[in-house]
Amino acid sequence: MDFGHYNDLAVVAAAELVNTVGSVSGDELLPTAAAAREFLSLHDFSFADELAEADLEDLRAIRERLRIIFFAPGDDVAVEQLNRLLFDLQLNPFLTDHDGRWHLHYATDDTSVARRVGAAMAMGLASMIAEHGFSRVGACAADDCEDVFIDTSRNHSRRFCCEGCSSRTNVAAFRARKSATNSQPV
Repeated sequence: MDFGHYNDLAVVAAAELVNTVGSVSGDELLPTAAAAREFLSLHDFSFADELAEADLEDLRAIRERLRIIFFAPGDDVAVEQLNRLLFDLQLNPFLTDHDGRWHLHYATDDTSVARRVGAAMAMGLASMIAEHGFSRVGACAADDCEDVFIDTSRNHSRRFCCEGCSSRTNVAAFRARKSATNSQPV
């Protein structure tokens, strides 16, 4: 993984992990270790199959700490929380070429899966923020959504977590304008 680029899989995975509590439904989208393994596998964590039921609560705790960072009231609070998470994870960075190219790992293989995931995500966020600032970290602008995203657009213009929220908001705005126009006296 290349933690120097904001589009890194771990950074996007951090946002998507935060979103595993359904913001509209409130449903837990990681109800079991199997669901968490599937999530991690979809995000290319090579050790996903090692996640045990005992790791699930720790993974959810990291998710909540990441949520605090994404929804911090300001950059100072977000940085303080991110630095605290980095410290608490007790990172142990080292170089490896296990897949044929050199890259950094931030936790050893004997570290719990949740902490390895947290280390990758926290370091990815820290690197992205150091390089691009907080303008790439976003929360959905839809009134009924609390999901987050990493803005990978060229002009930093992303406002919604997904096309569904964008469309729903735009349709509601169109209907409100149309209704206001129709209710005006002629």
